[in-house]
Amino acid sequence: MKFWIDILTAKQARFFKYFAEKYPSLITSREYSESITALNNLGIKYEVIGKHGKNVTEKLIFSIERSYELLKWFLKNNPKALIHHGSVEASRICFQAGKPIFDFNDSPESVFASRLTAPLATLMIVPKGCGNEFKKLGAQKVIEYDGLTPVTWLKRHEYNYENIKNLIVENKINVVIREPAYLASHIERDKNTFNYLVNELGKLSEKINLVTLERYVGKFVDVPTLLTKADIVIATGSIIGEALVSGVPLIIDYLPIVQKMYERFVKENMIIHVSKNDEIIKLVKNFIKNPLKRKEPLYNKMEDPLEIFDEIIKKDFPNLLE
Repeated sequence: MKFWIDILTAKQARFFKYFAEKYPSLITSREYSESITALNNLGIKYEVIGKHGKNVTEKLIFSIERSYELLKWFLKNNPKALIHHGSVEASRICFQAGKPIFDFNDSPESVFASRLTAPLATLMIVPKGCGNEFKKLGAQKVIEYDGLTPVTWLKRHEYNYENIKNLIVENKINVVIREPAYLASHIERDKNTFNYLVNELGKLSEKINLVTLERYVGKFVDVPTLLTKADIVIATGSIIGEALVSGVPLIIDYLPIVQKMYERFVKENMIIHVSKNDEIIKLVKNFIKNPLKRKEPLYNKMEDPLEIFDEIIKKDFPNLLE
């Protein structure tokens, strides 16, 4: 019997790649350009079951359809436990089947998915600052670690600068801006904000090299290596944590709210949370005048959730290692 890992996003592909390398696992995913592109480029073997919905109605329909198809897969493969990050369908199946569920969700702001998954988890392993939020959503047992999910992949990543040689300009300030996840069910910025910022930042092309990372286009970029050369990152979501752990000098989070896992870093000015477009442009211009030095990477100073999982399995679930 093997572990079951249900991978739903590109971030999860990077994160769970190292779980699958350590523990015999069966991996499922769904039709979604972001995750499928990442899985293929990372060399992860997987099986596609179901689709990703683009709106509320599609999400409901596709989730119900995927649940049935996953159930058939589950009955055929009989995994011994589930490892996931907010998978509604996989959680319900394993809960009703009495299988242990380990949930690494780091985004209680994604309320809809969290309310359907947190109460079913045998154990949630989450970043510092998120535990109480998941308990409010019904989580029964939560362990917090002093780190972020990107620690797991950034400390193990094989950095290859050939992968980014066409993206970086050495004699300019390299600014990476990522499109928000506007098709997600949680709070996000819209596509128009991204387009406006790209247009305004383009006017600074004499001083900066702008690298735009679009979503939903099926393009894979070696982001961990890219961030080692980035001077500024303007984004929302997981790349904010990646930039922090990588030591990027200026990190601008333009999500409408501050995520719980980032709150302490915002208070320490390690991440700048800005929601107004003109303030973002002003920060970039100030950096051009007074560049900040690159910071020391944090992946060897923070706790690694994979290592936390290793300890828990050995201590509390030794039968899963048989």
